Amino acid sequence: MEIESFLFCYAYISNMVYFIGIGGVSMSALAHFYRAQGLQVAGSDATESEITKKLHSCGINVYQQNLQAVESADLIVYSSAIHEDNVELKHAREIGKRIISRGEALGNLALGYEKVIAVAGAHGKTTTTALIAKIFTVAGLNPTVHIGGNLSEEESNFIIGGREFFITEACEYTDNFLYLHPHMGVVLNVEAEHLDYFGTFERVQSSFRKFLRQSENIIAPFEYSFQKRIYTYKNYHEDKNGLSFDCFKAGEFYISIKSTLHGLHNVKNILTAIEVAEFYGVKKEIISLAIANFKGVKRRFEKRPFKNGSTLIFDYAHHPKELEKTITIVRKLCKGKLIVVFQPHTYSRTKAFFEDFIKVLMADRIIIFKTYSAREEYDEAGDAYTLYNSLLSMGRNAVYSEDYHLLKTLTDLNSDDIVLVLGAGDFYDKCSEAENFALLR
Repeated sequence: MEIESFLFCYAYISNMVYFIGIGGVSMSALAHFYRAQGLQVAGSDATESEITKKLHSCGINVYQQNLQAVESADLIVYSSAIHEDNVELKHAREIGKRIISRGEALGNLALGYEKVIAVAGAHGKTTTTALIAKIFTVAGLNPTVHIGGNLSEEESNFIIGGREFFITEACEYTDNFLYLHPHMGVVLNVEAEHLDYFGTFERVQSSFRKFLRQSENIIAPFEYSFQKRIYTYKNYHEDKNGLSFDCFKAGEFYISIKSTLHGLHNVKNILTAIEVAEFYGVKKEIISLAIANFKGVKRRFEKRPFKNGSTLIFDYAHHPKELEKTITIVRKLCKGKLIVVFQPHTYSRTKAFFEDFIKVLMADRIIIFKTYSAREEYDEAGDAYTLYNSLLSMGRNAVYSEDYHLLKTLTDLNSDDIVLVLGAGDFYDKCSEAENFALLR
């Protein structure tokens, strides 16, 4: 299907598409895509970030608020983080603007491609989407890619390629992924996540099943696909440089894999990427080469040199199961002290999994950073300070901080120590700003 088919519904657009919450990872990628189709794009975001700075550098105006821009726009796109009482969104509704959600915008964009490969799941979808994109790129398939993180090689969360393959993350929050009707629907795992929207795990499962029903082909856990996965692994090995294993297909040796990634969870992500690539006819030698040369996604086990020869690792983990996996991996790699900095993401998640967070936050030193509230109102029961007090009462070596420069205060480190920064909030972006990060080492 021609990309122009995506624009057919918006043939009346002559001025601008306006994104409310344009600083989000997915929203910013969509903004770039729309601009690439020759449309004028602008948007708003509450805070300045590396993402909004990049948008500015590409000629996309970003405001904190601009009602005149809303009035002149032909289409308004808003993110899931935007409340109905948002001034711009309310004004757009009052004056009768055409308004769609981020999920609907992504679904409309996907209509312009012949084969949509959509990767869903509570954990691992960014890395798996990026792996598939890397394999398809190395194979010369020229995919267009929309991803929830910056690819380390491209320094971008989007790639504009050809019109045959559109590879995208599929987020389940507010049922956004149900706007997609993929040629290949991938579900990595299903967890009790986003309960502020779904309410119950049963509703989460129901939405994932609906996503799979509207996918032409599927790769999913056995309980959702009713078919056994044929790709397995043996001879797993991991060291500080990454992992390796032998991949088997239907019980027969298929290919040996080496990767700079870490953890058994990434073995499963790699196996899924292999299965997708093989389905579309990519040769196994190309698959192996692409995986070996995959540089990862920023903020997904991203290593940086730190003070006194120590190591700083940033990871996006924000669910207790993700934290447990990442902390376990780093503990095995760490020969000295392990310092964990964790920024809870939303009050509702912290409250829903409070005891699980207490259980998994184990390190030589724990620094709890103030909650990234995202779309939510303050809730003491799910606040970072409440989590810190509970850790302290259990005898953990914990401190609480609201200082974005806190990494500069860590001075008692040596070459064997690792500082692990976890969370999906804004701490990473603040630390990555040049004026802050230049002083960290």
